Amino acid sequence: MKNKHQQQFNQLMDELMPDFMSGVKPLKSDPVAIRTFAKNKGLAHALRRKAAIADVQTDPGAGLTDQVREWVQPEGIMEWCDSGIQKAVFKKFKLGKYGYDAEIDLHKMRAEKARVEIAQFIQECYRRNVRTALVIHGKGSRSKDRPALLKSLCYQWLCDLPLVLAFHTAQQHDGGAGATYVMIRKSDESKIANREQNRKR
Repeated sequence: MKNKHQQQFNQLMDELMPDFMSGVKPLKSDPVAIRTFAKNKGLAHALRRKAAIADVQTDPGAGLTDQVREWVQPEGIMEWCDSGIQKAVFKKFKLGKYGYDAEIDLHKMRAEKARVEIAQFIQECYRRNVRTALVIHGKGSRSKDRPALLKSLCYQWLCDLPLVLAFHTAQQHDGGAGATYVMIRKSDESKIANREQNRKR
């Protein structure tokens, strides 16, 4: 008898549910930055933990601005290189020869959120000894009011972040004008580890 009542109840709910749900629309949510990292490599896990604990910041994007200083065209090339980078190294880098070990997707994200996300991402790359990363910002070619807004902001943010050594628009197979390769400084722990390896040779 109990099973019969349960079946009748279930059937009634199935019939009424469309009426209950009519007019209901799913809530819109802001895009979420998707960060992807390759497996940890190079330094010992303990050293990475120590560096992360010692270098905690509440807002690594502090000091960056959401006001565009210089606009970049949707299909425009973005490039910058620290004076200490060798020309041959930068040439290989911009051709995508070094690949990348981490990426972040900021596509369609609001500027104020993207600013914090990209700063945190670069800092996390530094902590993990990721030397090359990919930032996906899109081209913004469909925006009528402010075309390439996020792309233009990414250009100046990457210029202003001290952990960035160089960047260049990605090759077509990695996103073309909608993405950028980023070269990140080597962490102090990584430098120490390299010195120790060289001493043992």
